[in-house]
This record gives sequence, structure tokens and C-alpha cells, in this order.
Amino acid sequence: MNVVNVDNRPKPPSQQKLAEKLIILNERAQGLLTRLHYSKQSCEEGRTCPPCLTEKTYDNAVKTISSKFPKLDRAKTLFQNMNLSNSTKNDMRQHLQVHYNTFVDILELKEYVMELLTNISVEAMSFDIHINFSLTANFLDLLCRYVKMVLLLGRHEHVKAIVGIYNIIYDPSCGESDPSQDFHRLGNLVESCDTPLKKLVDEILPLSLRVGLALKSLHPLHCDKNFTINEMRDHSLYNLNGQNGLSSDPIVANHPGCKLINLEKLNEWILFGYLVCPSQLNSSDQKAWKNALSDSYIITLFRDEVVNIHVLYIEVFERYKGHRKLVQMVQEAAVTFSKDTPVKHQGRRSYFRLMLSEMINVVTSSPGLIAPKLLLLLDAMSTATGEVLWLVRNYATDWRKQRLKVTQDTFGDPLISQLIHNIETLSRLIKEYHPIVKRYYLQYLKQNDCVELRHIIQNFPAPEEESLLLTSFIDKLGSLDFSNVDKVDDFQALRIDWQRLQAYTNVTQSQLQLKQHEALAICMNTIENHTKYVDKMDEVLKEVTNLSNLCFYQKFIQDSFQRALERKDTAPYSVVYACICAHFINTCNDYCPEEHCFIGKKSIDLANHFLDMTAREAQKYLELYCEERLKIHMFTHPSYGAMLMAEAKNNKEKEAKKERLAPPLPLPGAESKRSRLEDLTDMDRNFAKMVSHLQALNTIPSLVVWQHTFAPREYIIHHLDELFNRLISQYIFQEGSQQVQLPTMMAHRLIGVMDVFRQLESYITLDTSRIFNVVLLQHTQPQENTPGPTLASQYTNWYLDMLVEHIKNGEVCYAPLRKCFVRKHQMALTFNAELYTNISELQALAKMLGPYGMKYMGEQLMERCEPYIKEMLAIVQENKDLLIALRACTMDMFPTAQLAKQLKRHDVFMSNCIIVGALFNFRRLTISALHSVVAKRASFLQNCILDYKTNVSPEVDPSIADDMATAAGFMVDADPALCAALQKHCSSEDCEMMWTLFNVMVAVTLPLQSMEVDSVFRAPIEGHENNLHCVSTAVTWLSSCAYTNLVRSGLEKQPLQVILKERVREFLEKVSERMLKLQLEEDKELQKEIKHRDSLFILLEKMVQDSSYITYDMLENNFPFTILRNSIRAVYESKKKKALKIENEI
Repeated sequence: MNVVNVDNRPKPPSQQKLAEKLIILNERAQGLLTRLHYSKQSCEEGRTCPPCLTEKTYDNAVKTISSKFPKLDRAKTLFQNMNLSNSTKNDMRQHLQVHYNTFVDILELKEYVMELLTNISVEAMSFDIHINFSLTANFLDLLCRYVKMVLLLGRHEHVKAIVGIYNIIYDPSCGESDPSQDFHRLGNLVESCDTPLKKLVDEILPLSLRVGLALKSLHPLHCDKNFTINEMRDHSLYNLNGQNGLSSDPIVANHPGCKLINLEKLNEWILFGYLVCPSQLNSSDQKAWKNALSDSYIITLFRDEVVNIHVLYIEVFERYKGHRKLVQMVQEAAVTFSKDTPVKHQGRRSYFRLMLSEMINVVTSSPGLIAPKLLLLLDAMSTATGEVLWLVRNYATDWRKQRLKVTQDTFGDPLISQLIHNIETLSRLIKEYHPIVKRYYLQYLKQNDCVELRHIIQNFPAPEEESLLLTSFIDKLGSLDFSNVDKVDDFQALRIDWQRLQAYTNVTQSQLQLKQHEALAICMNTIENHTKYVDKMDEVLKEVTNLSNLCFYQKFIQDSFQRALERKDTAPYSVVYACICAHFINTCNDYCPEEHCFIGKKSIDLANHFLDMTAREAQKYLELYCEERLKIHMFTHPSYGAMLMAEAKNNKEKEAKKERLAPPLPLPGAESKRSRLEDLTDMDRNFAKMVSHLQALNTIPSLVVWQHTFAPREYIIHHLDELFNRLISQYIFQEGSQQVQLPTMMAHRLIGVMDVFRQLESYITLDTSRIFNVVLLQHTQPQENTPGPTLASQYTNWYLDMLVEHIKNGEVCYAPLRKCFVRKHQMALTFNAELYTNISELQALAKMLGPYGMKYMGEQLMERCEPYIKEMLAIVQENKDLLIALRACTMDMFPTAQLAKQLKRHDVFMSNCIIVGALFNFRRLTISALHSVVAKRASFLQNCILDYKTNVSPEVDPSIADDMATAAGFMVDADPALCAALQKHCSSEDCEMMWTLFNVMVAVTLPLQSMEVDSVFRAPIEGHENNLHCVSTAVTWLSSCAYTNLVRSGLEKQPLQVILKERVREFLEKVSERMLKLQLEEDKELQKEIKHRDSLFILLEKMVQDSSYITYDMLENNFPFTILRNSIRAVYESKKKKALKIENEI
């Protein structure tokens, strides 16, 4: 490189720091635009507006300031007459200070901007987007932001009132700077905003030539971006599957930075630029301007603040002579916009939906293509984002106020969600594979760009300072190490130096004119772009996919989201609206921290709303689909087969009688019949919609919005939990009645629902087993987190209510032979005891409720028994003296009979004992059913529990082993639930005597049941019609549990086995004595009353079977077995005689 020594070259101060000032002022202008918008919005809302602007007390003063501004004399008089206190003034100052300081900062920024623009004009800097890309882009951005700021300030309705009031209530004692120092300049700024365009045109007039050069360089770029769908198809634009699209060759462009500028940004630069520089609109420049006008009728000022750019142009042109032709062009552009532009953009959106989908498919299957094709991907994403922003802005415009033949429906696009989804997906893929991109471009910078730059600047005449910058570029690029991708590389200094070099070489006094060395400019612009791919990839993606403005277009988001949910083809993309909420943080600016929390909360609420609504829609269609599938599933139940057989039989009978046939029941499989493949049933439609919504939630595993992480799948899991829970509660009771479903039928329905839920795993990453475990576990508890009833509570309450009611009324009896409860033959009850209490139904119930639910049922059953037990003990207490005497009686018959006749309420006692015994037998049935279920599901665990129970250490509390054994389905001598229910009846020293007398009471009153008509023993069920055989169960269980509690509480000192054997032997002696007295009874009248002596004797054998402490030897010692054997034969022979009698009658 030949270095030219130009130490004596003049360096005017205006040339220095131009690039840095453009960067700093751009950032400050963006921040002050944010603050100005926040000030305007807060003053327009009643709850955030300063009180002095809304209260009626200050109305007259505010109107005076607004009308007489900047003259404040009359307003000062009005405020003085109010006699405001110092505290009131301080409050007013605090409310207005933020807004006033914003206006002062805008004034200072304006002065700095005008100073910089003046220097640029004096230095005659040349701007060309293709040569000095960064410098030109920053210059146009600053110009547009300044114009927007002035126009937006003119829209602030309260600016005059705020400035005037703040100056009037100024208090020097507060230590604040005197606002009157800035008031004159601030007043001029505010007044100029009444006619902002005139002031802007006059201010920018000296800079017109510079602006014109910059805008002229945009024309080729605007033509390249403003294609119709047919032109894009003809040129195969953005087609990654086209020629060399799938090769690893990189996408190379002479102006890569220009590729990332979308049409929205170009229209903004052109329209705002020519708006303040109308003199630059000569005949050769009008094509791009006319195209921009035709493309944009409404243009964005800031966020949701828009302006009719056509009206502004007409206002400018009418102020100057000779622009009538331009006014006509503006009117023609408006007509073109209404007729052609919506259709053109609709076609462009359709094209980009297809191209982005193809790009996603390619880079998903071949991630290595992301790096070489990155420029094409970013270009497509940027242009597609511009199309979305154009649609959003025009959709939100109230076209009723415009003089165009367009409506809001003209800009409605039901498929916009797919386009946004493709943009987001492509952006997410680039972020995911950024390490590959980083390695690729580090290598490219060192091995390609650095070599090309070194070749360009060989023998390159450059001043010393520019030469040093170029040398530093080569040194930086040549020292890159692409072997370590995790190393943090920062190219910010290189990019700023390149912008400095652009500023140095684009002034008239520079010896090195960059426009004369286009190859250098192209190479450095490419290097600048490639460095951003290495260290600023997030910012690049944020720039090309920035949809943060949608934060202020909530109606568009809500409407588009609702349309996406309603359509099957767009529902899979509905989750993208939650992803958009993550962009809202980009609207915040450090210059306006006040709105951070508001925007953050808004983004979180919206994201939560969108995810929740998507999950609710999926739940809705799943519920509809589940109902249809469940109907089909119920066709496989045996009961439906029985219905079909009954229908066939009835139809034959009706055909024989020539009666009209009823509509036939649908046959299983009829739902699968189709005349055409295109025919869809409601179930098919619901299934398709359900799948589309599930796919939407399965798109992204997590989403970060404002430091909050959302997991879309958790939303559907929550709603599936809720739906499964609701379906269970819905199916508990039979339709149109308060009778619960048969447990087998309920289990069959649950299996059908679970089969449907398992299908979801094919469409979404979901663990349905977790849902089943959580919900079904909740339903084994008496209560759950949700307000609906549980299986355990409903089945427990219904079973116990039915059993207690019908046992108490003597309508059902327990059948030991059939292991269930049965109805008496002469009764026809709504409660089908045989059906609900057979072993298969109870096993199905045990499957659903599990050990927890069965434990709860046992506890509730014992609580139902406790009042009856309490009443029996009260009767024992009433007859205590008599029972003590009876206990002391020997075989002498006379005293025993005399005393027994004096017992009070012995019939109530025996009735309660029968009820309790019957409920105890139901408890035994449920434990047996649970044992069968646990043996199938967890036999190893069941064996371990049995081993622990059998070999439990004496030091361990035996109640723990009993609880474990009962939960596993084993019968124990002392039922834990009954022990807990009897605890309060075994808490005093008198309790041992009471339970002893309880056995005496049973032994004395039991023989009296032989006189009851219903005490007959029925051989088919091996039980008594009045459930008298349940007394043995009641005595055995109550004695075991009562004495177990007494021993464990220390009230009984003897060992449990000893005391139980002693009490059982005593009971057996007493009841045998009373039974034998019945056998030896000689009174003929009494013999007539004793109708079922044989049935009563059989009860003694039942006691031996129920108790583990009574043996047949003990029974033989107290009651001759010959009598028992004869009684059994007599009972069964009476059954045969009765059957023969019926047969003879027939």
C-alpha cells in the first residue's frame, strides 16, 4: 500500500465525529420518541393524566393557556386567584415534571440535530445506500425520526398546557432550574408544531441536495423490492429449491445490507424524505416516489400513531406554486392504492408463505445450509415481516373516515398466522444453529473477506489516517480463530471504524473519495454484514423480524387469533400469537423506564391468554370427539350385545303379529361406512380440529416472555386433567337418575376415555400416564382440588346409603354362598343388590378406587356403624344389673328365663346388631375384592406385606402391620377402621365390663330370635332372611377390636389372645346354654312360638367359622354336634319338600 503523507491536510472540526454523532443522535431520537409517545398516551388516558389537566377547577386556566400561548399573563392571574397552597403546587410540579422534561429534551435534540445536519450540508457529504450503507441508513433514520418527532409533538393536545402551567407554578425555593430560561425556545418549538410541515420544509431546505442524493440511491433498491407475485414467480425469487439453491455455495450479494431492508422501511425513507424536500421531486425521481405513494396510504409515525401521508403531501404541494401536477399524482396514487395494492400484497403474502415453508423444510433437514444461505433467509424474513406490518397498519385503520372504496375486510387475511409462524420458526432455527453459523462466518471472514480486502488495498493511495483504519481491519480479520466457537468475538469497534471511514471519505475535502472505489465499499459492507452474523445475530434477527409494534394493535392480534382458532388449516399456527408477545419487550427503551412494567405485564397476560385459549379449544374438540368415541366403545360392552339380542327377539314377535317395528339399534362398525372418501362425520371433523390445536401447542417446548417461561404443553396437560376429571364426574351417575353406574360399566367407560387420551401421544409430546395417575389418584380421595365429586366419595356414600337403608328396612340380606347381598324374593327394589354387590362389580370398584379409596370406604362404613354400636352399648348400660346377674346364672333354668324377660329394648339391640353385622360383611366383601385386584397388579408387594405382617417384631406397633395388610386386601383379626371407630368406647376402666356384658346381652337375646317369622334359614343363600346370621360377624369383629383397643391402651393387663379366648369361651357357654334350653323346652304354648329353632342352631356353626378363637372342639364341649347336624339336615330337607310341593302344584 502506498501511503500518501498529508499531515498538512486541513481537518475542519465539522468533519470530525460525524459518524459517532449520527449513531448517538439516532439512539437519542428513538428514546425521545418513546418518551413523547408515552407522554401523549398517558395524558389521553384519564387515570394517568395529570390532575391539573382534567379537574374542572383548572379548566378555565388550561383553556386560556392553550388559546393565548405563549402569553401567560392572564393565566398567571387566574392561578394567583386560586390561592394554591405550596403542597398543591409541589404535587402539580411532580405530575408535570416528567412531561416537561421530555419537551426540553426534544428541544435540545432538535438543536443538536440541526447542528449536525448543517455540518453535513456544509461538508457536502454524499450519501449512497450502495456505497456508504451504514452512514446513509443512519442519516435517513435520523431525518425520518426527527420528522416523526415534530409531527407527533404537534399531535400532543396538552403540550401547551403542560409547558405553560409548569412555568407559572415554578418555585425557586425548590432548587429546580428556572424553566423561563428554556421557555422562549420551547415556546417557539411548540408554536412551530401548529404548522409542522412548513417549519420542517424550511429547516431541511439547506440540506435538500444531500437528502435528494440519499433518496435517489434508494430508487433501484425500491424497484428490486416492489415486485408483484407474478414477477417473483417468473424470477424464482427466494426459491431455495431452485438452481444451486441446495448446494453449499454461499449466497453472495454486492450490497448485503440493502437486502435486509424491507419495503416498509424504504417507503418510510422515501415518503418522509420527499415530504420535507419536495424540491427534489424532479421527473427522473418520480417513479419510486409514485410507487411508494401507491403502496402506502397510511404510514406509521410511531407505534400505533399513523398519519395519512397523501393528505400531508397535498398540504405541502398546495402551499407552493407549480405543484398542481404532483397533487394530481397523489390523487391517482390513492386510487391505485384502493384498487390494486391490497391484491398485490395479498399475492406477495401468499408467495412468501410458500417460500418460507420450503425454506423451513430445507434447513430442518439440512441445517448445514443455514450459514451459506443465511442472506437469502434473512432477506425473505425481512420482506415477509414488512408485509405483516403493512397488513396490521392498514387493518387497524378506520377506513370509514377515509375517502377510499376500501373497508377493514379488504385487509383481512385469515392465513396471516401461517406467515408469522413461518417467520418465527425460521428465526428459531437460525438461533438454534447459530454456533454453526458463527463458525462458518469466522472462517469466511478470515479466509475470504480478509484476502479480498488485502487484495483491494494493495497499491491503494490513502491518507495516513484512512490507511491506519484499513490496516487495522486486515489485522483484526487476519487474527481470527474459528476453532473455538464459544469464544466471545466483538466486532463493534471494527464496524464503528468503518462508519468513521465512510464519514471521512464522503466529504468534498477528502482526498480519498469512497464513491470512486466501489470495490472497497462493497467489500467492507460485506465484512460489516458478516461480522454481525458472528456477534450480533440476535440483533440482526430482531431487526428483520421485529413485530413488536403488534403490542399496540391488540384488536388485530385478537381478531387474527380468533380466526386462526376457527379454521382447521390455521389452527396449528395459533400458538405463534403467544410467540409474538416475546417481541413486545423490543418496544421498550431505556429512555422511558416508566412503561416497562406495563408492557411486560401486558405481554405476559396476552401470552397466557393465547396459550390458554388454544388449550381450551383443543379440550373442547377433544371432549366432543371423546363423546363420539365413547358411544362406539360402549358397543363392545356385553350389555349392548344383550340389547341387540333382545331387539332381534322382539322384532320376530312383532313380525309374527305384523306390528310396526321400532327403529333398529346401530350395529357396531356402522360408523365406518363411507360412500366416498371425502365424506366426513362429526367425529372426523372434531378429531381433525383437535389434532390441529394440539400440534399448535406442540410446536415449541418453551417460550420466554418478559423473563417468564411458558410451557405450552403444560397448558394442555392442565386442561386434559380438568377434562378427564370432569368426564369421570359426569359418568358416575346414570342418565336421568340418582343411581350410580355399575362399577364394571364405569370402568369400561374409563377405559374408553383413556384410550382416546392415549391417542394424543401420536400428535403431541405428552405423558398421558401421568394424567391418569394424578386424576385417578385424586378420585381415590374423599375430596380433591377441583370442586367436582370424586369416585371414592360418590360410590362410598351411595353404596353405604343404599345398604344401610335397605338392610334397616329388611329388604336385602347377605348371602354367604353367593358372596353378595340379595333382595328378598317378594321384594322388587330399585336397588339391585345382587348386581351391585357381586364379586365382579366390587373388584371393578376396587380397581377404580384402589387401596386409598377402599380404605376411605371402610372408614366411612365404620362411622355409619358407630351410632348403632353406641346405642347398643347404651342398652347394655340400661340393663347392666340384669346382665351381671345373668352372667352369674348357671344351668338353673328358672332364674335365667325370669331375668331375660326383664331386659329392656332387647329387640332394638338385636336389630342394631344385625345391621352392624351386615355392614361388617360388606366390609369383608370389599377387602376380598381388593385382595384379588392387588394380587393381579402387585403380587410381589402383596407377598412382602404378608410376610411383614406374619413376622412383625413385638417392638413394632401392631396397628401399622394391620393397616398395611388391610390396604393389601388381607383380613386381620382387628380391623383398623373399626378399631379407630371404637376408640372412644374403650377409653375408661368400665369399658372392659361393658364389652363383657355386651357378649352376655347377645347370648341372652339371640335365642329370642327363634320366635321371629323372618329368622328362617334359606339354604340357597346359606343365610337367614332377616340377616340373623350376621350377628356372629358382629360379635366376632366387635369383640376382637374392642379388646384389642383395651389391651393396646393398657386398660386390660392380660395378653390379647388370653382375654379373647376367655371371653369367647364365656360367650359360647352362655349362648349354648340358652340354645339348649330351647331344645329342652316342654311348654307347648312356648313351643308354638319357637318357629325356627333349627335355623337358630345353625348360627352356632357360623360363629365357629367367623371367629379364629372358637374351634369345633369348644363348640362340642358346650353344644352337642348331633343337635347341630340334625338341624342342618332338617333345614335342607324342608327346602326339598318345598320344591317338591311347588313341582306337584305345577
